[in-house]
Amino acid sequence: MPKDDLYSIEVPDEAFAGRCGGNGLTLEGCVSAAEIPGSPGTYAIRDTKLGEDSPTLRFSKQELDDFMASIAGDGDNA
Repeated sequence: MPKDDLYSIEVPDEAFAGRCGGNGLTLEGCVSAAEIPGSPGTYAIRDTKLGEDSPTLRFSKQELDDFMASIAGDGDNA
């Protein structure tokens, strides 16, 4: 599915789950993520501080894997 099409799919608020880490007990380092309905292996991610009003970014699993590898030093950082 083309990436632009991922933004046309509605992701219900109840599908999002929080992911926090690295900053103690505050919510400043948290995002919420949801798998995009009807598009396995694609995800919507938003900032928890803004809640439902947060814009979402859409990614494939491969894009997220590549991002995680690059920040862990295992990918191509060029």
